[in-house]
Amino acid sequence: MPVKAHEVIMPHEMMKAPMSAFSAVLTNAYPQAGAPIQFNQVLYNGENHYDSHSGVFTCQVPGLYFFSYHIHVNGANALVALYRNEEPVMFSYDEYNKGFLDQLSGSTVLMLQTHDRVYIQAPDEESNGIFAADNVHCSFSGFLIAST
Repeated sequence: MPVKAHEVIMPHEMMKAPMSAFSAVLTNAYPQAGAPIQFNQVLYNGENHYDSHSGVFTCQVPGLYFFSYHIHVNGANALVALYRNEEPVMFSYDEYNKGFLDQLSGSTVLMLQTHDRVYIQAPDEESNGIFAADNVHCSFSGFLIAST
């Protein structure tokens, strides 16, 4: 029997390694500031740990995770933050150049516990030049590196 990438063969049994991964894109420009950005088009969410209605990833498998986000900027400066449990972990900023479609991105590794929440948010309307359209997507992704 072929072994899948997330399965580990033990001497007399087969065990599945825990998985948690998601990737979603934003297709609507200028999301509401002060709330998690709802990356509404899910590309992968096999374990359903990301909620596209709230924009929040909720940890179900404690461990070490990698998260990344890529944001297009148009019409205004943009400031976004990656949050863990209502606390900003890191910020990314782009000073908009008129007439151009700018980009900002960020990535990090976080140790998470069960029920920890991770999301992307624009803290205020003054720096909310987050742009998306049918063929210009912003993305938010994360996956489990190793469970604890």
